[in-house]
Amino acid sequence: MAITLFAIFIIAACGSTGNQATESVGANKALTASKTEKNDGKRDDKQQILNYDKADNDYIALVAKFKREEGSNLDFDAIVRIYPLTSNYSPYANVEQAQKLLAFESMEQQNWEACLTATSLILEENYTSLTGHYGAMVCHSELGQSDLSQYHNVMLDGFMDAIWRSGDGKTPATAFYITSSNDLYAFVQLNGLMTTSQSLVYYEQRPIDAIQVEDPQTMQESTWYFDVTAQFRRGIFDDIESRQ
Repeated sequence: MAITLFAIFIIAACGSTGNQATESVGANKALTASKTEKNDGKRDDKQQILNYDKADNDYIALVAKFKREEGSNLDFDAIVRIYPLTSNYSPYANVEQAQKLLAFESMEQQNWEACLTATSLILEENYTSLTGHYGAMVCHSELGQSDLSQYHNVMLDGFMDAIWRSGDGKTPATAFYITSSNDLYAFVQLNGLMTTSQSLVYYEQRPIDAIQVEDPQTMQESTWYFDVTAQFRRGIFDDIESRQ
């Protein structure tokens, strides 16, 4: 199962990023610059729209709870709502995108240690990342570290289930809640489907991604809807704060 999904992820990564796969070194440099810029441009109290301190503390507490293997369904549901309110969240997920390319490149080369380095950086940035937990699960397994692989498998299942609990994705009114494009595509792929097209619609003033998906075995097509309000809202807030 993991090998099949890995193959799907590789195809999707290449298809969704175009020439970015050949620019992973440049992406890493951009990652470093992004980190530096973020640290140099710390928000002060006058600039803050959101209560980042509270969100950061709540997020850190939940991550610690998961690492103690004490997380419940309510905790999975909570952290995916809290993460977009933290100071670390980026609606563009540049860090995750850069490290995802490196992780998949390492998988192709069967360089499992390098894969774990990349997935660790993803999870350090975003512990709710489907890609991060999936990659860690596969690479720990390949290194014979079954306990760690199982842990990330549980985490992956927990975050997948949280998305399923957020809606059924069949209509804009019942759209899945998602916090990043990376997780959107990972969710589709981990359910054994391929994305064929995408469009943006609005429902009750909320931005909704309408994703055309296809079952590669039956060729059956359907449309899944994802609520991307968290990304759009944070992009607006970040823009306002940067102008102050």
